[in-house]
Amino acid sequence: MLSRRRLLLLAGEAAGSLALSGCALSPPLKKEVFADFGDPARPYLGLATSLREEHSYLARVEGTIPHQLRGTLYRNGPGLFDRGGLRKRNLLDGDGMVQSFRFHDVGVHYRNRFVRTEKYLAEQAAGRFIYPSWSTQAPGGLWANFMRIGINGQAGITVFPWRGRLYAFDECSLPYELDPETLETAGVSRLGLAEGMTIYAAHAKLDPASGEWLHFGILYGPSPKLHVTIFERGGSLKLHRSLAMPRNVYMHDWFVCGRHLVFNLHPVEISYLAVFFGQRSLAESLSWKPERGNLIMVLDREGDKPPLMLESSACYMWHSFNAYNNGAEITADFIGYKNPDHFVGKDPVASAVMAGRKGEYAYPGAVRRYLIHTSARTIREEIVAEGSYEWPRVNEHHRCYHHRFGYMIKTRPGDFFWTIVCRIDLRSGRVESYDFGAQCYLSEPVFVPVPGRLYPPDHPSEPGFLLTEVYDARSRRSFLAILQADNISSGPIALVHLNHHVPFSYHGWWSAEG
Repeated sequence: MLSRRRLLLLAGEAAGSLALSGCALSPPLKKEVFADFGDPARPYLGLATSLREEHSYLARVEGTIPHQLRGTLYRNGPGLFDRGGLRKRNLLDGDGMVQSFRFHDVGVHYRNRFVRTEKYLAEQAAGRFIYPSWSTQAPGGLWANFMRIGINGQAGITVFPWRGRLYAFDECSLPYELDPETLETAGVSRLGLAEGMTIYAAHAKLDPASGEWLHFGILYGPSPKLHVTIFERGGSLKLHRSLAMPRNVYMHDWFVCGRHLVFNLHPVEISYLAVFFGQRSLAESLSWKPERGNLIMVLDREGDKPPLMLESSACYMWHSFNAYNNGAEITADFIGYKNPDHFVGKDPVASAVMAGRKGEYAYPGAVRRYLIHTSARTIREEIVAEGSYEWPRVNEHHRCYHHRFGYMIKTRPGDFFWTIVCRIDLRSGRVESYDFGAQCYLSEPVFVPVPGRLYPPDHPSEPGFLLTEVYDARSRRSFLAILQADNISSGPIALVHLNHHVPFSYHGWWSAEG
């Protein structure tokens, strides 16, 4: 929280800033700059086209669903980008829409519902944007955004089942609780904790051995705070820590292993005062400062020892595969970029696509590894596989512990959006893949284990199923592809066809209980 003295100082500085600055720099776009679904030269624009309707139906299945595949795949992502003739400025920004694919003996039932956040309900009633969001300021210019430093959660990034309920998460906010069957929104949740005690980011981790649910969150501001919150298997609070952030940077994901928590403070710096004064959105206040390098912060999972701080070369990380302890060494695998120009820069593709442009993307994501020796206080970075990868996942049976295989998607040369699904042997670097072809754009692949099967951590095979949602620009519809995880190159064994398209979707979670 800001002290009264600090608030008055900032307000005084704001008067001069507002007088000099002219207008807000991150207003909503006009809808007319974007053509829904694009054209043959821009087939990927369907990913940035809103889906306004909610559906519930038995989907058409092509092929045969394996009998072991019984449960529910949940997915979350921004489903609505436009209101009242205006449009969000970034593909990563929109009202959260949760989907469920429920696999049962009759077939696959599909459902999608928007999360009824406070922001969604108010703007739905008004028929227009009211609140600032991550990339887009509220309509009305500087004064409409002055000192509106909080981001209204849209619950549109991840989704986790936990103790019979479903939770949808956004960045730096509280999650929303949903009914896991109907997807109806019960309301905002503090997960049983006192008001103001903690804050949550999107990327929680579930430890399969201890049953613990681990969270981090960042309270952004002039003196940012990092929160760590860990729940026991039974739901009670095990640990909460609040630490001063050594840098005011944007961070989306982290690493959790058996004994440590690892934070990659890459140099994506936040110009906080520009947000405070209403000049820019949070997303458009970011800048890449590679000369500062990465600061790696390592915390013990237990206790309150001060963190270990290590330095490494500049490398941006959206998402991690996994991490594990090996004696005094931590192995942490992730997708890393030497420059996140697709996200931060002069014309990043994540923003350009919202106006129908191609944008910039010169630095692809490679599979990278940190080797952190806690006793020697050293860190070494390796490149495991060059390429243009994103959306890494592992078998959740191995979360926090030794893993061998990872799953991800890849782009074709010259493209930004992903058409190829991959499995990588993280020991050898060997990649197996299947290309769905031009104009078929994939989402994060989710590994589904074979029920009752044991998964030794270093076994040379990892049988199971891989589920990825695909937008087909030719039909302007989406489908769910089911592949054999240990035989990806043979292609899908079944497709679950939807009656409509689905916009850009982030993350999924498999629940065998659904």
